[in-house]
Amino acid sequence: MLIFDAHLDLAMNALEWNRNLVLPVDDIRNTELGMNDKPDRGKNTVSLDAMRKGNIGICVATQIARYVKNTNPLPGWNSPQQAWAQTQGQLAWYRAMEQLGEMTQISNLTELNDHLELWDSNSDPKKPIGFILSLEGADSLFTLGHLEMAYEQGLRAVGPAHYGPGTYA
Repeated sequence: MLIFDAHLDLAMNALEWNRNLVLPVDDIRNTELGMNDKPDRGKNTVSLDAMRKGNIGICVATQIARYVKNTNPLPGWNSPQQAWAQTQGQLAWYRAMEQLGEMTQISNLTELNDHLELWDSNSDPKKPIGFILSLEGADSLFTLGHLEMAYEQGLRAVGPAHYGPGTYA
């Protein structure tokens, strides 16, 4: 049975936590031994390898970058342009995973059906994880043009607000 994970911050974990998600979970944990720059070092719970072993063949993969005004005490970027650039870096990571054959983007029904068929008919343990691109907090979409660009890049789900005050909440 194929499992669908409805929310994974894969690119954020790869870039902000510097985790190589191609490695098995234990290997990632070992690379973090002795690190104390973030509170949950050595406690990661996901990798692309672990997803395959668990038959998790599709996920909603996030982009996330909050813009914060000077009065907001939460962490985030100081301008919407910086937030946009951060999401573009995260998108570049997903593209790199596609180039490696680790992941494949699903942006329409045909691609979804093709991916389901691949996972149903193929026993290859290295088949790609399908991902539907989402955005947690729409602060980086500061014009309709940015929304249109994001859609062209495959963005298919947007949560306008995420954990606290932002542009749209």
